[in-house]
Amino acid sequence: METFRKYRIALQVFQSNRLRRDYSDLASIPMYDPVAEFFFEELYGPRDFSQRDDDARRLQHFLHIVPGVHLHDVEELLDLISITAHLDDGLTLRVIDAGAPLTFDEPLYERLYREADNYDERLRQLELIRNCLLNVFRLSRSHLLGMGLESSGLIARLAGFEAGHTFLLKGYRALRNVTEIDHFATTIYNRELERLDRIFAGG
Repeated sequence: METFRKYRIALQVFQSNRLRRDYSDLASIPMYDPVAEFFFEELYGPRDFSQRDDDARRLQHFLHIVPGVHLHDVEELLDLISITAHLDDGLTLRVIDAGAPLTFDEPLYERLYREADNYDERLRQLELIRNCLLNVFRLSRSHLLGMGLESSGLIARLAGFEAGHTFLLKGYRALRNVTEIDHFATTIYNRELERLDRIFAGG
């Protein structure tokens, strides 16, 4: 278990660094900088997200503390968290089975990524990323939602939902001053799709 944890963190470090490298142009746009940081750190950052993921699975029991949000608003976000954890777990096991060092390089990562043979799941992950960015941006227009998130921290902590609440609050704060998200969402989707196709083509 300890070996898996170390390699899982190493995978997240690699992926977060790769995203920072490939999307430095988006992060350099002042309006998008907080969104990019949320994307790099809160979705793919190098740390243990197990409590956040557990909270996400129980989200429907706590939405009543956040006015302006319903389960259908965040269903795709929950799906994204779930599929990302599943794909990262699978890739971590492949890195371990390959006997790779914790400081594995990009060619090895892409080879194992391709050998996992889960193109459809990867494509679904990209679609969820795009959809979630668009939907959470829509939700962030609600001042009622903002007030609810900002004022419900203590209730969430007492209810055992602090990690999930913090995740939602950080997402809201990252997007509240963004005036349009289409360029950010479309750029990520198109670049990641091109990369996905290249890797699975063996390039």
